[in-house]
Amino acid sequence: MTTNDPNINEAKVKPTSSISRIWIIPILVIVIGGWMVYYQWKNQGPLITIELHSATGIEVNKTPIKVRDLDIGQVKKITLKPDLNGVLVTARIDASAAHLLNENAKFWVVAPRISFSEVSGLNTLLSGSYIAMSARDKGKEQLHFTALERPPVTPPGTPGLHVMLKSDDEFAYKPGDPVIYKGFKVGEFEDATFNIEERVVYYDAFIEAPYHKLITNTTRFWDVSGVKLLLESNGVSVETGSLETLLANGITFGIPDGVPKGEQVLDNAFFTIYGDSTSASDARYKVAAEYLLLIDESVRGLTVGAPVEYRGIEIGNVTAINSFPALDGNILERDYPIPVLINIYPGKARQPDTKEGLSAIKQTIRNWLERDLRASLRMGNVLTGGLYVDLQHVPDADSNSGIEVINGYEVIPTVSNEFTQLTQKADAILDKINQLPLKEMVENVQLAVEDMRLAAESVETASSDFDLLIADIDAKALNSNLNQVLVSLDGLLKNYSEGGFNKSEIKETVDALQETMRNIQPLLLKLNQSPNSLIFSKDSEADIQPRAKN
Repeated sequence: MTTNDPNINEAKVKPTSSISRIWIIPILVIVIGGWMVYYQWKNQGPLITIELHSATGIEVNKTPIKVRDLDIGQVKKITLKPDLNGVLVTARIDASAAHLLNENAKFWVVAPRISFSEVSGLNTLLSGSYIAMSARDKGKEQLHFTALERPPVTPPGTPGLHVMLKSDDEFAYKPGDPVIYKGFKVGEFEDATFNIEERVVYYDAFIEAPYHKLITNTTRFWDVSGVKLLLESNGVSVETGSLETLLANGITFGIPDGVPKGEQVLDNAFFTIYGDSTSASDARYKVAAEYLLLIDESVRGLTVGAPVEYRGIEIGNVTAINSFPALDGNILERDYPIPVLINIYPGKARQPDTKEGLSAIKQTIRNWLERDLRASLRMGNVLTGGLYVDLQHVPDADSNSGIEVINGYEVIPTVSNEFTQLTQKADAILDKINQLPLKEMVENVQLAVEDMRLAAESVETASSDFDLLIADIDAKALNSNLNQVLVSLDGLLKNYSEGGFNKSEIKETVDALQETMRNIQPLLLKLNQSPNSLIFSKDSEADIQPRAKN
């Protein structure tokens, strides 16, 4: 509403300012905060994902990631993998350590671990588990990783040598198992991988410095796990490594006798693990001549690997027994010989381990086969009963049949060993004994025994009759003698009564008889004391009597 009164002043309206000064502080705060966020975003490290088997001991915004016990990041998120085969851990890494995130980086969870081969992570009992990292500053950038199931055996940066090992035998090793050299632990297994297609186990092992200088291109590795009791053709032997390998598996290495030292190998060199030292030593022989033996007797005690000897020197070994490719047929057929394959190594026969040495060995064996070379199974040890193949020259061998070849193998004829020959002779003797008319012989012996019994009874009867006869004869003789005495006495009395010997004459006769008895009494006494005095002189020297020392 307006008026026309001049005394009334009109109000003046002025526009106010659009921005108040009070807003300066919030704006400054927003600008500074934005700059800080931008600076943090610009300078923060990258996010990485780590695949773990489980999230045991891992906590969001608490579990750190460490390199050499220095925190370089922290876990930010934990989720399940889509296939439920583990968890995905998302972690933020500091920008100062971002250059370590490459293909050489490895992660693992550090937690308390106690086993035969290691005791580690005990410091996490109070502080809690954490994720450890090892890496090199060179390599292709990578932000997704798969954690190791266990900490690496060898700490990063440890001087030494990494080697690759292969084994297809019936023994396996796990990370942490020792590598022994002359009783000292010089390394450990780090990882094991089984190749399903090749059916072979591959291992990563680390040899610590300065022992890594012992590894050359002629080095051989073999198993020394536990205690091995070997019952072989040459006797009983016990093999063991160290006290540590008694509780866990382990290997050792060395250079076979007669092999040059060789040159040192580079990192990740490849080697094979053999079952024992003998197999490792024989691995140096690259070529071998194969031959076939047809055994007509028992092969009990003969094993694969048994030695083949010539004049007591081992020149090869048995490679197969009853191998079907070597000979057609089966053992159930009548008169089927058991095929045994053997190898003869030129290197063991003082020949070059080359094709030329192989040709020389084959030609020598061929010449011997045409003459008198034969093979036999011999017992190497009575305790074990182990057999070995002995090549020998048989003077009366049949050499007109030539060299037989079966399925590409030259056949070495065989002869029976001494034990088999003794067995055959014993069987022949038993056969002859079985052919004897033992029943008739026993009946005849029984008749002879009965006749002897009857004869003994007859002898006993005759003896009784003889005793009676003797007794009768003695009684008659005694009666006759008694009658004669009585007759003589009667005659003496008649003579005395008729004026024969008178009383004085009889007395003189009796006195003379007594005097004679007194005279011969000393003689009888002497004979009683010294019966030999009539034969030997009494003038013999007196026996020397021992005397005491004055």
